[in-house]
Amino acid sequence: MKKITEISKFLITLLALSCIFFGIFYFLARPHQDQSSQPEQTAHTEAKKHKETKLTDLTVVGLGDSLTYGVGDTQERGGYVYLLKQKLLKNDAKSVTDFNFGKTGDTTTQIKQRLDSQAEIKQQLKKADVITVTAGGNDLMHVLQNNFQTISSNHFNDSMQRAKDSYRLNMTALLKDIRATNSKAPIFLFSVYDPFYVYFPGITALQKYTSQWNKVAAEQVKQLDSTYFVDVERQLSEGQYYGKSKVNLKKSTNADLSQADDKNLEKLLSDPKEKNDYLSAEDHFHPNDDGYQLMTKKLYKTMLKHKETWFKETQ
Repeated sequence: MKKITEISKFLITLLALSCIFFGIFYFLARPHQDQSSQPEQTAHTEAKKHKETKLTDLTVVGLGDSLTYGVGDTQERGGYVYLLKQKLLKNDAKSVTDFNFGKTGDTTTQIKQRLDSQAEIKQQLKKADVITVTAGGNDLMHVLQNNFQTISSNHFNDSMQRAKDSYRLNMTALLKDIRATNSKAPIFLFSVYDPFYVYFPGITALQKYTSQWNKVAAEQVKQLDSTYFVDVERQLSEGQYYGKSKVNLKKSTNADLSQADDKNLEKLLSDPKEKNDYLSAEDHFHPNDDGYQLMTKKLYKTMLKHKETWFKETQ
């Protein structure tokens, strides 16, 4: 009897130990099984959700001068506006509707006048999700053209200061008009550049005033919500020499503007040895295909920094 009791105790103890061991095993094993299956399920759910998520249709409106119009684009597709549409379709958008309201030769004031007087521009701006602007280049060129021979004189400094003050007022008025027409869409304003740099790299006054012009525009951009500056000044000005030594360039170019009459200027600007690889071979002024690619790259990079202002998801 005593022996049976001891066997019973042994069996009960063994059963108890078995239950405890099984319980521990189950406790340890179950979380492992859950963790291996849960990510698989989550990954599947996220992949399905990502697949179903699509960007709403985007409307892009380009407003400005010849750089928005696309002068220099060999395919005549609309320069950076067209290229931006393709990039958005590839990376972000289900569909993109673009409107190009660029006009060759327009100053900042003339762009504003078109906005104020043309119903179609206002209508499309109101619906825009993204607004791009090129302005100020013709304002600057008018001052340079009227004072080119005296660019290093005090007279030119005075003329530039007056022009810069007017430009500040005109740019402020243009940007405010755009924002009044559309209170939400982000505005991306391109800088201007010095198209004469590779011909006259030693004339620092050209670079100085171009930079001052851009500083004025950048300051006005900061005054408005969701308005951003896209700086392409140095890359378009310096072209293939950007980021490289310019010693040989400065040695090989003409820096004497006092001797550069219209005939000599024409000869200088047609010299293929001094051509900016990012500007059009037709006029050595507007961007070429590579130049517009550069503008688009810089624009898109800036847009991605502020993606929350234009990126919209729907299920």
